[in-house]
Amino acid sequence: MDNNSKTILASRWTGTILENITHIEHVGVDDLLHIDNQKQIAIKNIANFIDKKPCLNMLLWGERGSGKSSLIKMLLHKFDNDGLRAVEFPQEKIITTYRLYSKLRDRANSSFIICFDDISFDENDIFYRKFKSIIEGGLEKQPENIMFVATTNKRHLIKEKALMSNDIYDRDICNEQMSLYARFGLTIGFYPLNTAHYLDIAKFYLRKICNKLPDNWEKKAENFAINRGGKSARVAKQFAIYTNL
Repeated sequence: MDNNSKTILASRWTGTILENITHIEHVGVDDLLHIDNQKQIAIKNIANFIDKKPCLNMLLWGERGSGKSSLIKMLLHKFDNDGLRAVEFPQEKIITTYRLYSKLRDRANSSFIICFDDISFDENDIFYRKFKSIIEGGLEKQPENIMFVATTNKRHLIKEKALMSNDIYDRDICNEQMSLYARFGLTIGFYPLNTAHYLDIAKFYLRKICNKLPDNWEKKAENFAINRGGKSARVAKQFAIYTNL
């Protein structure tokens, strides 16, 4: 990552080096509809992070295509001039986290969110043990200019089967895995869209992409969502693009 370049908002950690990500979709605050509470609390947390005030690692959980990754892109663009940068971190490289700390700790003019996308675990996964120790629990302090942000489709990161088990051994595993969830002090939920909100988002993208509202677009948008398994912001955008083909 070129620390002197204002155009490089993010990079990808390979385990040894940072590779610049030069093309990031621009997402503005007003581009994310019907997640106002989620935006407000995330913006406040990031503002505190940048200002070196008390802040929390964030877990964004919820429905597929509901805006979790788009929220991160929005935060990057909103706080670009304040030095906010992102590092995309593959979970299989977790043992190299301290190596990344050494590269970023002294870059006092920038604040880095370390992004883990779409994380989840099952009862046989040992990754959570390493991850939770690094986030909070290891001897080396998390640098003040680093925040962890993870996205997941599962609120508790682990299979519901483990949560519901009455077996003592299973519950011990569950409790250990839940301790990872607790490492994220701020959890932000993204919930299913109702029909009105889905159509409102579809209308937003139709006007943005097609510059018009086709005849009978509401019915077409609902049918499109049914064919794709549900209503989401992602599906609404896909509908607008499909309509414009």
